[in-house]
Amino acid sequence: MARTRRKAAPPPTVSRPALLVEGSDAEFRGLIHDLIAYGHRLDACRDAFAAIVGVSGAQYEILMLVSRSEGLSVGEVATRLHRSGAFITIEANKLVARGIVDKASDPSDGRRVILRANTRSRQLMEGLAPWQRRVNDVLFERLDAKRFRQLRTLARDLVASGDRAAAMLEFMLHEAKANAA
Repeated sequence: MARTRRKAAPPPTVSRPALLVEGSDAEFRGLIHDLIAYGHRLDACRDAFAAIVGVSGAQYEILMLVSRSEGLSVGEVATRLHRSGAFITIEANKLVARGIVDKASDPSDGRRVILRANTRSRQLMEGLAPWQRRVNDVLFERLDAKRFRQLRTLARDLVASGDRAAAMLEFMLHEAKANAA
């Protein structure tokens, strides 16, 4: 009679008790895969909206922020999008060159550059809004007002934790490379 060997369970990827179900990280792994899959869907929607208005995905994100403000500095945009100031400057300059966004020196601090919506950006956003409403209503159809507020709070908290985890990982990678040398 052949004996079947039990496959050894892989090591858990979390240790916090709140993230383990009966000692297993399977539910956590499922959450990660679902979040990644949803993130891909969000990226696809962002890229489609961007294509409709004729810009890149990153430029679309900048355009969305700037079009909903009285003006934002490059640093403020970079902070909100969790990107480098240099990256935002490059992408914003492309929008400026195409006449989609205006750029000016901050009157209170000449070192800062302020990005502002203009007639062209407002026209693009006005034309895109019906598409956004239809798609966003489906993307978030599972949320009632209470769940929306909860998700908003959770997402803000997770982004902050994600920033800390990314910084930790960067340090760990540097340390691993140093130890390998």
